[in-house]
Amino acid sequence: MVTQVKSFSGQQSETDMSSKPTKWKAFASNTTLHGLRYVSDNSHSIFRRGIWFIFLGMAATAYVYLVSLSLKKFFSRPIKTAISQETPMEGLKFPAVSICNLNKFMRSKIDTEDQNENFVKLGLNISGCSETRGVRGNLTCGQALLCVYDNYSATVVPGCDGTTRKNITKVLTDTSKRLFDEEEFLTNYAHDLSGLFVLYYEFSFGEDCTAKDFFPTLTQRGLCYTFNSGYSNSTVFHSEFEGPERGLSVLLNVEEDESTIGQFSTGLNVVVHDQKTFINRNLGVNILPGVHSSVAVKLIQVSCYYHSIYHI
Repeated sequence: MVTQVKSFSGQQSETDMSSKPTKWKAFASNTTLHGLRYVSDNSHSIFRRGIWFIFLGMAATAYVYLVSLSLKKFFSRPIKTAISQETPMEGLKFPAVSICNLNKFMRSKIDTEDQNENFVKLGLNISGCSETRGVRGNLTCGQALLCVYDNYSATVVPGCDGTTRKNITKVLTDTSKRLFDEEEFLTNYAHDLSGLFVLYYEFSFGEDCTAKDFFPTLTQRGLCYTFNSGYSNSTVFHSEFEGPERGLSVLLNVEEDESTIGQFSTGLNVVVHDQKTFINRNLGVNILPGVHSSVAVKLIQVSCYYHSIYHI
């Protein structure tokens, strides 16, 4: 009698079980993945196959790590900032430079009497002079106006007491007409350009530069003279190279003997700014008399781009 034994359902024969590793070895031996064939090749020693397995694992780990970093950086939406430096052929536009004397009024102008020939010649006969002549006594027009202009003027104006200040103020205010013009007073009694620049003013190795390139600009703290202002169709200078010799060079006279009312000390206030802009003297540099000063300037242009998102 012949007995046949069949395998139960759900169980695999030895032939089926041996077919899977054969397919795996065929794949590992023919794949282009470098190193995998040496791991599965039984002709090599276990030690050699283990070394290749370690190398392959390290490479796979490094790959996964670098991919995760790239994905993390990508989803963080980084912003790239590009900084470029360009110099036009004609050079960079030189900024405006405002030079202001810390002293507001010249003593010689303040002390000029009404009968002096320079009183009208220098433009000192401003509004309020003739109207206050009867109440200011021996004070000149400049002294009388300075007496009511500043609370500390009594230290530089002899005879400026409370009664005199009251009488002058009453004449200037007891009328519908504006008699005291502060802007006119600050402009006409300030330091002149001719006295401020003693010997020379030069721009970039002898490039033409005259007194017309200094535009008078009035600020709340007094009169300033602005070089390269861009006003009145004046020439706007450019600089091709950096360095103190390539910029503005001036020799200035502070005129200390003309000091009256100023900003705590004698000297100059230099403000560097753009053309046709407000002169903020709080951002200026104070220069004392008798010193040589160099002020470095760097132009930075920032461009901002905005993206608008509309929700409908």
